[in-house]
Amino acid sequence: MEQISEAELSSASRSGAVIGAGPGGPRRAMPAALLRRCCQLRDQVDPRGIRLAGVTVTGQLDLAGLTVPFPLSFRDCDFDEALVVEGARLAGLSLTGCALPGLLGNGVRIRRDLDLSGSRITGAHRTSASTSQPAAVWLCESSVRGQLLAVGTVIDGAGGRAVQADGIRVAGSVRLLQQFAARGQVRLIGARLGASLDLVGVHLAATDGPALDLSGAVIAGSVFLISDRAGRRPVIQGRIDMGRTQITGQLLIRDARLEDRGIAANERGYVRASVLGCALNAPRLSVGAEVALEGTCEVTGSVDLSMSELSDLTVGGQCQLNAPGRTALRVINAELRGDLRVAAGARIAGTIRAAGAIVRGALVLHGTVTDPERRSVVGGTALVVDGDVDLAGLRTTGGRVNFRGATLGSLAADGAHLDNPDGYSLSLNQATVKGSVRLVDGFCSAGLVVLSRSTIEGHLECTGGSFRCPGPAARNEHGNAIEAISATVRGGMTLDWTAVSPSVDFTDAMTTFLADDLRAWPSRFAISGFTYERFERPPGAGPGPVWDQAARCAWLARQDEFDSGPYEQAARVFRQHGYSREAEQILMAQRRAARRIGQSGRGVVHRAADAVFSVSVAYGYRPWRVLWALAALLAAVSVTLALPVSQATLRANDGNGGVYTTGGLLRPDGGTAAAARGSPAADSCGDGAVRCFSPVLYAVDTVIPLISLDQRSTWYPDPRVPGGTALLWWLNLATLAGWLLSSIFALSFTRLARSA
Repeated sequence: MEQISEAELSSASRSGAVIGAGPGGPRRAMPAALLRRCCQLRDQVDPRGIRLAGVTVTGQLDLAGLTVPFPLSFRDCDFDEALVVEGARLAGLSLTGCALPGLLGNGVRIRRDLDLSGSRITGAHRTSASTSQPAAVWLCESSVRGQLLAVGTVIDGAGGRAVQADGIRVAGSVRLLQQFAARGQVRLIGARLGASLDLVGVHLAATDGPALDLSGAVIAGSVFLISDRAGRRPVIQGRIDMGRTQITGQLLIRDARLEDRGIAANERGYVRASVLGCALNAPRLSVGAEVALEGTCEVTGSVDLSMSELSDLTVGGQCQLNAPGRTALRVINAELRGDLRVAAGARIAGTIRAAGAIVRGALVLHGTVTDPERRSVVGGTALVVDGDVDLAGLRTTGGRVNFRGATLGSLAADGAHLDNPDGYSLSLNQATVKGSVRLVDGFCSAGLVVLSRSTIEGHLECTGGSFRCPGPAARNEHGNAIEAISATVRGGMTLDWTAVSPSVDFTDAMTTFLADDLRAWPSRFAISGFTYERFERPPGAGPGPVWDQAARCAWLARQDEFDSGPYEQAARVFRQHGYSREAEQILMAQRRAARRIGQSGRGVVHRAADAVFSVSVAYGYRPWRVLWALAALLAAVSVTLALPVSQATLRANDGNGGVYTTGGLLRPDGGTAAAARGSPAADSCGDGAVRCFSPVLYAVDTVIPLISLDQRSTWYPDPRVPGGTALLWWLNLATLAGWLLSSIFALSFTRLARSA
């Protein structure tokens, strides 16, 4: 191989010509020592620098500590040994299309660009910058005042790291483009980039630890992990570490394939357990603009953005996050100044964990989430969302959407399908929703929807929703489809669901209005303590009375367990809106239902009294019914006393030993004084000696105990006279019946006054 002479090199350096093999010519050799001596020539070199092409550099080119005021350009050159530029100060360094056994550049200062485009760098070198791993390219604590370019570059760490550039400073962009490939870790811990980091069409494969480590880096521009113009998608085989990284612009991942390969045994000692199985490990990441996964992104492993500060977070409609049985997307305690969106069509196998996160915009989940870790497909305990939570079209399987203790702007789940028959499908337990909750228009829940102890400032709407639970389970012992125990809904409830089974529980819930289809309620439900202020017709409901007490009574009779409270609540609402008669009907239905429920435990007398009270005055709500009975009894007694045979048994005493009949003073022979005088008319008053007899007044005095007309105390049936005993018994029975009916009448008014 022809060797380049020192004179030829000096001449080309002074003229700025390219030295090396001509077009199609044989390769030439350049001794490394000769090149080093030339680099020490300062004013004798053209400003274009030393430019070599098609040259094989023999020996090790060691420029450590040198100051080279002109650029060095190597094109299609081969190096026998690693290039050493540690601590050097270079005007520029270009290694394009070269083959290098390594690049050792810790502490190098380059005024212009560092260009490694098209080169192939293979090696495993150790330096004092790391005691654990070798690397092919070392750029720790280096400085590049231009750009770092690696277009089509291939770096093989030979079992170690590909690039280790901890603390590197690059004033411009770092551009790894067009099939840039690295076998081994690309490590840029604590790097400072003045512009963007472009990872376009790259292929990074880690042999140990993360494939790309940007922990603690500060990037003044954006990070682009995207496909190139030819459609070659970036592939990262290994973890991406971006913990505490600061990105001023956006983090855009498009059409990428991120694959977690696990973690090597020798790394387990200092990596936290949550990193295991993580494809993008970025706790405390700070991004000024949005974080977006777009196009056909495919992530195998978790995406961890815990405690991060982001603008927006978006998962596109063709993206896939695959971490079955683990956490697929972790934003625990993160703060998003904008929205968190999972677009329709996105497929997530694993759990979305957002416990304690703060989302200043909207939370939009429209994709499909399956195969959760433990029990939740969406874990949003204590989540705060200032905007709306949009779950329209969301599809979940095998876990719950959990917003326990969360604070949400509103929640809309139009057309969502939540499938978790063995537990909760949607949990808003103890949550605060400042707007409305919409489970409408094809919403389908297989499992338990929990609204217990939640506060909903707006409207709870279930129009067109389907709520089904296959039966009791370990976390749903009653087998309810909806559980809203002690829930507060200030904007009213529209419970116009399409289907709900087998039961719902609204115990101690509270709302303003209730708009429901009574026919659509399940066969079992609990509404003890359920309070509301009025009834309304559901939207789109056909004509029909809203204040239908008969239908409402039939609804109340279908309670899972009888409770008088719901009857009283319904009656109170009817009465407050002017339907007093209907309210009384509901309260009467309550008493009838209570009698049916409690008959088995009561005695015969108590059941009979209750039946009489029901028939007579309708439990006090129809007191005038007893007046008809009293009137009939008065008429019967009056007619009886008007009969001559009855009057013939009556006697009265004047207090002086004289006995009178209704015909006058009774003589010892059994006749009357009036008859002895031949008087044509009987005298029942004894010429004023006794009170005159009146059948009507006698009947009033007998039947109504509260009235005393002295008829009963003056006239009495004589048992010695035929028929006297029978009349006496009849009058006593009439007195008892009158007392009973009068007591019922008084008692009914007392109960009405107490209930009012």
